Amino acid sequence: MIDYLTEKVTQLAKPGFRNAKGDSWAETTSLMETLIRETGNIPQITEWGESNQYKNFTIRFPGEISKTIILGAHYDTYDETPGADDNASSVAVLLGILKELPANFKRHFTFEFIFYACEEPPFFDTNEMGSYVDASKREPEDIEMMICLEMVGYFKNEKNSQKYPFGILKYIYGNRGNFIMGVSNKASRKKGLHFMKLLKRQRKHFYKNLLLPISFSGLGLDWSDHRNYWNIGAPAIMLTDTAMFRNPNYHEKTDTPETLDFEKMQFLTLDLLNLITQELGNR
Repeated sequence: MIDYLTEKVTQLAKPGFRNAKGDSWAETTSLMETLIRETGNIPQITEWGESNQYKNFTIRFPGEISKTIILGAHYDTYDETPGADDNASSVAVLLGILKELPANFKRHFTFEFIFYACEEPPFFDTNEMGSYVDASKREPEDIEMMICLEMVGYFKNEKNSQKYPFGILKYIYGNRGNFIMGVSNKASRKKGLHFMKLLKRQRKHFYKNLLLPISFSGLGLDWSDHRNYWNIGAPAIMLTDTAMFRNPNYHEKTDTPETLDFEKMQFLTLDLLNLITQELGNR
């Protein structure tokens, strides 16, 4: 799995290649469809836009009921950056899960894997954001949980390698950037706690919770695709390496594959795979 994750991030993380306003965008969407099909799955494609064709790719696994668990990640990059961590890391993890996911895995809920376009500026917080396009067509009661993967490849074990939006948090979570954080809002807290409890069973000390009893904005906690599901009142959680609170390459040209920890990305891939096949699908 480490070799697979490395290969996919390397294929995707080329400077400017996944810029949704760039000259290579048609090649980006073509590559994304190819990578998904190589996992043995045929995506449903949602298109929008005029000058460029923006595409969400959805792989759907119907369950016993239509209530849906969504696992999503954006595949576009900020400006001309390579975007290895942001967000090729998450794309590779979802592809890795799809590659290993048994076609007949038992599932009570319906599962959807969605690769979103247009998360980055200038689309962020607009109705052209790929997750907005998807969430705006949903009824919140039809969603069991949306799980957003946002930057999941950068880890450091050195002291003071981890920052937080609130300084006091370092006394709770430590100052080493060696974990994946689950971030939720007040409305999603109950289901977020349950999901993180299940995830911690897979690898206890690798996962931490920031599941807030009150709502905050402007601190980076809603700076990804989960925000659009929060906005319709659906439960959603973000899994992240905490982005700019840890990774100095955030939105920089230095966000390259060489900076990532593929062993820890493999942890997340296998833990989510086990969770989907052994826990989430069987309730």
